[in-house]
Formats: sequence, structure tokens, C-alpha cells
Amino acid sequence: MERKIIKYGNHKIGNDYDGYMYSYNFSDGYDFNSHLHKCFEFIHIIGGKLIYTVEGTDYMLSEGDFIMTKPNELHSFSFPEECEYKREFLHVYPGFVDKLPSLVKPLYDRRDGYFNRIPDAMVKKYGINKIFERMDACCRADEKEADFMMLAYTVELMSKICQILRKEAPEQQEIVTNKKTNEIYKYLETHYLENVTIEDISHSLYVSPSYLSRVFKKETGMTIKNYINMRRVTKAKNLILQGRRITDVYLECGFFDYTTFYRAFMKYAGTSPEDFKKTNKFKIV
Repeated sequence: MERKIIKYGNHKIGNDYDGYMYSYNFSDGYDFNSHLHKCFEFIHIIGGKLIYTVEGTDYMLSEGDFIMTKPNELHSFSFPEECEYKREFLHVYPGFVDKLPSLVKPLYDRRDGYFNRIPDAMVKKYGINKIFERMDACCRADEKEADFMMLAYTVELMSKICQILRKEAPEQQEIVTNKKTNEIYKYLETHYLENVTIEDISHSLYVSPSYLSRVFKKETGMTIKNYINMRRVTKAKNLILQGRRITDVYLECGFFDYTTFYRAFMKYAGTSPEDFKKTNKFKIV
């Protein structure tokens, strides 16, 4: 169950164009199906370990990491193991952002599913964590000047993100920090829709199957098989949201029979493919 500690901002419910909203939340880890926002979303992870999927790109997030999406960038998240999920986030709506066109151009120009994650080390290098600390302190103090201070912090945060995109994005598109795990991710990105086995991956990466499984499980908290199925289900959800027929989707997503697809979908989506299609035609929040 979600437990909100702080929520502060000038965004009005029902107005999808203007304002900002800062929130500090903690809850038990839970899965959130594919959805869209009409705003920019900036999340700083304080605790927990999760897989965040943006437009088909998977990011492993943990304490200190930062993840961002722009309006209409499709994303979802799930947790490989039980944990307490702590985060603080800032929603910034286009009307606020568009007042600063030259500053925020990199936020719009970043291509979908690319460089959504800023790792903990870079968060600290550019002081993004310190900006969030000042936001949190400002909201808790509830000073008369809080509105002006929060506006300044919001502009400062966006400025830092644009600076990172300009300086770091071409070199920093790594999903996780472990080199061997990155190699596994890159292999799976190309082959996860195929009938791939651990032996295939280990042969390609010149390591033993046991070492491969151990490294991946240590880094991600899940087995390679489970990751492949989760990745396939994520693609299936996105295709279903696009209006594709379920009988076509499961074959296209690497499942060779409907029963296996159905079981995997129930496990990672928490509902049947048919019910998902009925209730999630396009979830915009």
C-alpha cells in the first residue's frame, strides 16, 4: 500500500498543461503496467531495487539512481524481489517547461527509450541529490517563500539534467554497472524473442552457464529465464496497447504456445491478456 509523506506543488488536478508537483513516497514494491504521463516525470530512488522499462528499454534501478520520462513516453516497472520502495519525484507539466524553450530543448530532443537512467555516481557528481534534499527540506518547513524556492529548485533540476544530457548521454547508455551483466543484457536485447537458452548465451559470451546464471542473479535478483519472460511480456503488453490481436502477439513475442504465454502474462502482468486488453487500452496518468 502506498504511503505518501509529502506532496507539494502548484499543479491543479484536471489541468494537464501547467504547473509542477513534488512528492516523497514510500510503499511496498508493486508492479505498474505500461502507462503514459502528460508531464515530465523525474524520480530519485531512495530505497528498493526495480526494473524500469521505457519504450522497450529495461533499466535496473537501485538506491541513488535517477530515472526520467517525458510526456507520452510509454513506461512500466516491476520488482524482482520484495522490498520497500522509497522515492521522491517531480512532475513538471509542459506549460511550465515551455516558458523556458532554450533551456529545456534537450529534454524534448532525447529520443524515446534512450538515456532515461542517470546512475547514482552521476547523480552525485552533478548534485541532483542535493537539489532533491533542498526540495524535501523546503516542503517540510512550509515557509512563506516555499513556492518561490520550489520554482527555483525545479528550474535548477531541469538545468542539471539538460547539462548531463549534453555532456554525458552519448557515453553513458549502460543499463547496469556490472560489465558482464551488460554484455548479457546486450545479447538478450537482440535475441530475447528467439528460442534462446542459457547455453546459447554462455557460448556467445565465452563463459560457463553456471557463472553466467550466478552473475546475472546476483546483479538483478532474478534468473535469466525469468528476465526473458518478463521482457517478452513487456513487449506483449505494449503490442496489446497498440491494438494488436492477442493471437498474433504471443507468437511475435517469443512464446511458442499460448499456454506458456498465458502463464507468463499472469505472473508478470497480474492479469490475463484478455483482461489486460479490456482495462488498459491506454492508461494515461
